[in-house]
Amino acid sequence: MSAQTAFRSEEVFTPKQFRRWVEQRPRSDINRYELIHGRIVMTPPAGHAHAAVEATIARLLGQHVTDSGTGTVFGSSAGYDLPSGDTVEPDNEGRRS
Repeated sequence: MSAQTAFRSEEVFTPKQFRRWVEQRPRSDINRYELIHGRIVMTPPAGHAHAAVEATIARLLGQHVTDSGTGTVFGSSAGYDLPSGDTVEPDNEGRRS
């Protein structure tokens, strides 16, 4: 089941403003925020099954990368700044706002 966008800001943010906004969120806020076309978009967190699969894949990839010395593995909650100015997290379900 694909999560739906739960919030989209009306205000437009720069990547720097977005980072500051995210850093000010309370630790209890487990939602996923991205910057899409200057607007903050929030989707609900993934479920337990999704998190278990992600953890298994990260563990296996991490061990391979460590053993082979070939790179770095990041979790899906890392944000990536795109040339468009959007800041997004990897999309494991193929959805985009």
